[in-house]
Amino acid sequence: MANLTVYFDKMASILPKFNEIQVTPFEEGFSNKVYRLDWSNLPQIVLRVPALDEAAFGIDRQSEMTVLQAAAKSGVSPPVLWHDDRGGFACQFVVQPSLGWDVMHSNSSIKRIANALVQVHGFAGVDHPFCIYDLIEHYLQSIESLLSKHSDLQEEVRYLRGLFTNLPRVNPCYSPVVCHNDLNPKNVLIDDENIWLIDWEYTGMGDPLFDLAVVARSHNLTREQQAYLVESYDDSLDVEETLQKIANYSLAYSLREMIWLLLKHLTTPDDPDAWPYYVDFKAMPSLNPFLQTSAS
Repeated sequence: MANLTVYFDKMASILPKFNEIQVTPFEEGFSNKVYRLDWSNLPQIVLRVPALDEAAFGIDRQSEMTVLQAAAKSGVSPPVLWHDDRGGFACQFVVQPSLGWDVMHSNSSIKRIANALVQVHGFAGVDHPFCIYDLIEHYLQSIESLLSKHSDLQEEVRYLRGLFTNLPRVNPCYSPVVCHNDLNPKNVLIDDENIWLIDWEYTGMGDPLFDLAVVARSHNLTREQQAYLVESYDDSLDVEETLQKIANYSLAYSLREMIWLLLKHLTTPDDPDAWPYYVDFKAMPSLNPFLQTSAS
């Protein structure tokens, strides 16, 4: 557990006495450290403590906080109660659960996600650009800079570089807008009444279709559901052309996730999960679409 005393000191104005606070780590905080703070026998606050190498992972904390506050103000994210300039923040605890990795959506929930993305993509711009291909290249260069101490991973990098070289590129049809860029099921809290989008760490100015592609891929949408997502988001789009762009962006998203796990292994060697997750991701056709491509 991180040294939370430092954070509690900074957050003193919104906390009761320290001995009244119960701390529960969230197991789903794989990128950073996330805790639920309870008092008066009730969950009260969620505290995020940053734990990633921002330079290696291409994270801009200022843009993240700007967008997070805009999302909270618009009702897309839970209210922000406190933050610092290093990526730590506390938000109000909400009861809505996150989605599971095996989520199966109804048209109603797909439309709610599409409407939330329309709202996000209308936020005021930030200074941080996001291009999935530039980010993948940045990740690969970050990995390569660390290989002198990990010569055993040269073959992994050759494999990933080969996939990246052959990756089909999407030519954006929109001007850059604020995007979430990581809207997997764990970053959507939803029930029958409310929907919240969380974890804005990879936000930046990019192609909104990448957000749709992340939802399509990670939320297990069928092709018919993907078409409904597109139509719900912007009914002026050519559905078939947009679905092809989403398919290509989905490949880039999957490759980013795989490379991210290897980079996480190298930058946080004490993390016991990153390497096993990378190995599993690479080996499973349901996660690694390039296995399906090579098999066909």
